[in-house]
Amino acid sequence: MLRATDQQGLTLPLGIRCPGLMPPLIEARIQNNLASNAERHSRLIASHAEVAAKLSADALPFAILKGLTKTQHYCTDLRFRPQYDIDIYIPGPSLPAALHAVETLGWEALPERHGRKADHLPRMIRKTGWKWREDYYDPEMPAALELHFQFWNEEAEGFSLGDLTPFWTRRAVREVGGMQLPSLNPVDALTYSTLHLVRHLFQGALQLHHVYEIAHFLESSSCDDAFWSEWYRSGLPSCRVIEGISFRLAMEWFNCNVHPAAREAMERLPVDVKRWFALFGMSPALIAGPPNKDELLLHLCLIPRREVRRRVALGRLFPVHNGSVVLDAHVPRSRISLRRRLRGTAYAAWFRLRRTGHHAFTLLSITISTVRWWLNVPPAKPVSRTAPARSGLR
Repeated sequence: MLRATDQQGLTLPLGIRCPGLMPPLIEARIQNNLASNAERHSRLIASHAEVAAKLSADALPFAILKGLTKTQHYCTDLRFRPQYDIDIYIPGPSLPAALHAVETLGWEALPERHGRKADHLPRMIRKTGWKWREDYYDPEMPAALELHFQFWNEEAEGFSLGDLTPFWTRRAVREVGGMQLPSLNPVDALTYSTLHLVRHLFQGALQLHHVYEIAHFLESSSCDDAFWSEWYRSGLPSCRVIEGISFRLAMEWFNCNVHPAAREAMERLPVDVKRWFALFGMSPALIAGPPNKDELLLHLCLIPRREVRRRVALGRLFPVHNGSVVLDAHVPRSRISLRRRLRGTAYAAWFRLRRTGHHAFTLLSITISTVRWWLNVPPAKPVSRTAPARSGLR
């Protein structure tokens, strides 16, 4: 169980929400994980401060995405939030200069191709010599750096969300760990979190923690009329379907309370999207079951053009791996022994073989799901739950 919750980012929330309800050995292990992650958090703050100071010194505009800026409503305490990447948005004209700036700090790009599916440059790391120790909360585990250049990749996802420049133009400054960090304003930060969730869902890379964090937000903000009034007034209408999908996943998977405004976004989802939830709403959460790509059917519901649907479907059914599989990526090549290189080659071959088997198995799964999709047309599953009525936002 702990292996699964580690991989899905739920071990730390489990320790926070369920103290005293687990066997002593499990409780002790998770408490140790919480302490280690708190130490990692201190190092993350230092890494953010270094990168932010360099970009500011070079007069380069930027905004921190997710990560340390996810304070109010997203988690109880940032020290106990799993985080492995530093995500920074850089406007296109400043991207080359920003890349050069972080390279002077020792960041190096991983051997990945910058494909059309990317919304950021290849991930960057530092060659610190660190090696994976089967510990997701290792205080010495260095974070990766991602320089984002767009908020949504229309070409990769197959449909547009309209003009997202308000994300940038109405950004705000947040104080985190004594730093003043430019970030998205609270309404846009929620919207971007839902875009991030749905993008990972469509790519088959969704973690349960992505959904849990939205559920945490919905639960803790369910009585925050001021926030939801602002969301209703200034949020981007073009993103309402994506937000509604994220909200419904969060509510169905984690049984959270929701504000009437969020409930309305779920109730206004298109008929085909509601139909997908009725048939496959739990499929992406079944990490212990056989692999599936049922989320592809949801993705295709949102793509208006047939030729684009065909391209996206083929890309998901027969994916091409754009990056290299690297063992001990943080170790300089000059320090890797011949034995370690051979082990790395074997690991890369095993990884690709395993992924090929995974995608081959899911071809049968998605075929069965497609037949279910065309033969079963149940009424949309209701999303309402018993809750106190609140006044409307209009």
